[in-house]
Amino acid sequence: MGTTWDLALKRLFELAAQDFVELVLPEAHYERDASSEFVLADIPLLRELGALRADVVSACKLAGKPVIVHLEFQSSSDSRMAERLLLYNVLADQRYRCPVWSCVVYLRRCAAPLTPYQRELPNKRKVHEFHFLVLKLWDMPATELLQSQRWGMLPLLPLTREGQRRELIVEMRQRLEQAGRYDLLAIGFLIAALAWAGAPASERQWLKEQFSMLADFIQELKQTDIYQMILEEGLKEGREKGLKEGREKGLKEGRREGRRQERAERLNELRRMLMTLVSARFPELSGLAKEVAASIDEPATLTDLVVSVGLAQDGEQLRLRLLEQATGHTRQLNGGTGSHEH
Repeated sequence: MGTTWDLALKRLFELAAQDFVELVLPEAHYERDASSEFVLADIPLLRELGALRADVVSACKLAGKPVIVHLEFQSSSDSRMAERLLLYNVLADQRYRCPVWSCVVYLRRCAAPLTPYQRELPNKRKVHEFHFLVLKLWDMPATELLQSQRWGMLPLLPLTREGQRRELIVEMRQRLEQAGRYDLLAIGFLIAALAWAGAPASERQWLKEQFSMLADFIQELKQTDIYQMILEEGLKEGREKGLKEGREKGLKEGRREGRRQERAERLNELRRMLMTLVSARFPELSGLAKEVAASIDEPATLTDLVVSVGLAQDGEQLRLRLLEQATGHTRQLNGGTGSHEH
């Protein structure tokens, strides 16, 4: 998977694997990620193919029996998509020795293959018939995802039939905020930025403002495991000292350290997201983006840059945005004067 679209969907699957599995194969239960790379060098007829990698291959259970769920994310048309699915399906079947259910998820409107894929002889005798699922998100009504009660599907709302409506983005934001799923909300806004890239400037600016609002809430509302652990350590230290002052000190230090840890994790996650986006869309700017990202220690500023990458119309627009950020940071370091004379 090489595009920004595919990278966003793969990250979403990592956060909500069970929700995706239920979407394409109801009543199935996700168990674990399975290897999606198939090395063909040892197969003489396929040696020239080297290694193939499917997008997502998951070990699941259906009615108590093992099955494999195979997903491919597509943002553009591929005339040989059905053949690719068949190849991955057979390879996974041979490796894992259980039924494999393949699905291709289309993120943008384009030509999609017909299912089943059939091969037959000139006399119309069937050679084989391969059934798979085609999921066209642009054809899916938003209500189908809203009514599913699956948090992990809400970030897909910008790709649905009504995905260009402001009220749908607000609905996504409010639901995921209330659930405390800021990890999913960040991916949802990333997908929205990609889906709205061709929207009018006023709509893109509105979306950017919605994303900026998110950054203001994360610090206060998101509770992480590491944060809770540090608080518990602070309480333990206070109890061992047996003094009220010790307890208070432990709590304060625990909270302070928890906030530092959470902030650092958020900054690292945003930097990784920024670099993934830049590498996928404008790889020539990766060096500049890495330098700029390393100089930023405010999550809201990094969030703004992530959105800028998604909304950038071309590399030059993003380059100017990065240089603007770098220049602003230099002015701050120099006390707001831009430079010093000696």
